[in-house]
Amino acid sequence: MRSNRFGGRSPAESRLPEILEAIGDAVYAMDCEERILFANRKALELWGKRRDEVVGRRILDVFPGIADGEPYRIYREVIATRKPVHIETVAPAMGGRWIGLDARPTAGGGLVVAFRDIDERKRAEAALRDSEERFRMMLEALPVSAFVIRSDGTAEFYNKALRDYAGDPIGLDPKSRTALQHPDDRLLLEAARREGTAKGEEYTVEVRIRRHDGAYRWHRVHNRPIRLNGVTLYWLGTAMDINDMREANALLEQRVSERTAELEAANRRLAAQIEEREKAEAQLRQSQRMDAVGQLTSGVAHDFNNLLTAIIGNLEMLAPRIASGDERSARLLHSAQEAADRGARLTAQLLAFSRKQRLAAERIDLNRVVTGMSALLQSTIGATIRIETVPAEPLWPALADPSQIELVLLNLAINARDAMAGGGTITVETGNATLGPPHRPEEPPAGDYVMVAVADSGSGIEPDILDRVFEPFFTTKEVGKGSGLGLSQVLGVVQQLGGGVRIDTRPGRGTIVKVYLPRAGEAQQLGGAEIAAPASAQRAATGGGRARLVLLVDDDSDVRAVAAAMLQDAGYDVVEADSGYAALDRLADEGDQVELMIVDFAMPGLNGVEVARAAQRRRPSLPILFVTGFADTSLLAENVTPEQILQKPFRAAELAARVGRLLNPAGGRGMAVPLSLPPG
Repeated sequence: MRSNRFGGRSPAESRLPEILEAIGDAVYAMDCEERILFANRKALELWGKRRDEVVGRRILDVFPGIADGEPYRIYREVIATRKPVHIETVAPAMGGRWIGLDARPTAGGGLVVAFRDIDERKRAEAALRDSEERFRMMLEALPVSAFVIRSDGTAEFYNKALRDYAGDPIGLDPKSRTALQHPDDRLLLEAARREGTAKGEEYTVEVRIRRHDGAYRWHRVHNRPIRLNGVTLYWLGTAMDINDMREANALLEQRVSERTAELEAANRRLAAQIEEREKAEAQLRQSQRMDAVGQLTSGVAHDFNNLLTAIIGNLEMLAPRIASGDERSARLLHSAQEAADRGARLTAQLLAFSRKQRLAAERIDLNRVVTGMSALLQSTIGATIRIETVPAEPLWPALADPSQIELVLLNLAINARDAMAGGGTITVETGNATLGPPHRPEEPPAGDYVMVAVADSGSGIEPDILDRVFEPFFTTKEVGKGSGLGLSQVLGVVQQLGGGVRIDTRPGRGTIVKVYLPRAGEAQQLGGAEIAAPASAQRAATGGGRARLVLLVDDDSDVRAVAAAMLQDAGYDVVEADSGYAALDRLADEGDQVELMIVDFAMPGLNGVEVARAAQRRRPSLPILFVTGFADTSLLAENVTPEQILQKPFRAAELAARVGRLLNPAGGRGMAVPLSLPPG
């Protein structure tokens, strides 16, 4: 390093080490004896070495494995010839990764080396070369002439069919191709090329092309652009010999035309292959992610329902024990009960997203549902936003659960309101729709559907968050303004009914959420009578002057304790079991004294269904009540009615009423439904 005229270093020279440390390339220097004099931070990072491990040592002592490698040969060459060298090579010192290396001689016989890790680029280039080679091989095997032309007009590739046809080697410049064209067709071909280039569109033209023997034959030339980010990089062309077709009769010409159309379609499919694959992979990833989130939320809701059952039950039993006049304690208790109720509603929304709730789907008139909801929607949304309904006539009947569809409309209307801070109009429209294959996981399969759409003129949805709007707890609203469960609940309900959802949105222009419900067939109904709660009167908890005995089975001790207390307060005797095996033992011990079994569905070991099946083999007439926080009742027997299923969290009055109806149905002592389950 040179000093200035006063014996010191210039400011630029003083800052040189700092500059070398800051640059992105790895830089180091060696003297003529191959000792490392300097190495910047990037070099040490790529080597995986500390500075004291390399500076002052010969490079072969630091990296003995590089003696036979290309980088070391370059070092020796630069030291010997005093000429700079740039090369891309494999670095043994970096585990065989590719590097770009610049080596330049320095005063004193040494050299300075700058290099960068280019391994990812080289691998990408290799992958690209492989892809291009496969593409060339495919074009090479085509029976028709094919070529790839760059955007500047120079040729990239001619396949074997074209080379065989033209004979002499074809030059890569445009003039060589022009020489093959019939003089009378050159203006036509040039005009088609200019128009296609200007519009960026594929084009087809029929021209005569000279064969290797000098004869001209008619060809149909088809060119289509290959774009990247909207910019045309290449033109992929085919030239099909149609000389015989032009001379043949109309029937032969028609047949050839059909074959040409097939070839053009194949070319389009080839150009779209990568794009379609990426779309399919994106849809698969989104579907898998939503399935995983659904399983997670279902499990969380189940555990949370167990907690809420204990909390709500204990709060409910605590209420009568608060002394009259103790307003503060009563107020605190009421606040706790409201919080528990909000938790119960939250778990219901989670179960709706995971599609593990029991729905009563029936044939409905969607126009009537929308009309009946108008007043409620308007009062909920507020006066600054106007609700418009556009019912379609005629409208197919839909297969849906009316109460759940009302909840869907309410959720969508609230979301639309929140997107229009300054007011506006929400339009609720119905219609018939015949859909093709879905393009996104939330969309329904192909078929006939009845649509209800909720449109707003609000802020719209940004593209980068559109894929996440159906995830539970995802929200763009301020803290406290929303739970992030509205759209996830909508999707869960609609997909469980066999439908789907489609969102059309533009940022700043508003959003249309289209809900597609299955079209109902004639007199079609899922649910109805078989899932409606039977009308039966509740009787007392005593029979023949004694308390009636209930066997309570639940692996959760808190739930079991609060349920037992509820039953005892209602006048029942209770025996408890913490597992399926323990329940069967207690049933054997108590004999016919047990008049009803209450069993949790989700338990380790024997689940509720397996316990019920074993119990009814011993006591076919034993009434059974299933309690569950999962709501996945599809695993129960087909002929188990909703009357025999009690969802957690439940209140004391619900439990007592359900037990009373099972023990005292109209006209009989008890109600037991045989369970038609697959063998366990």
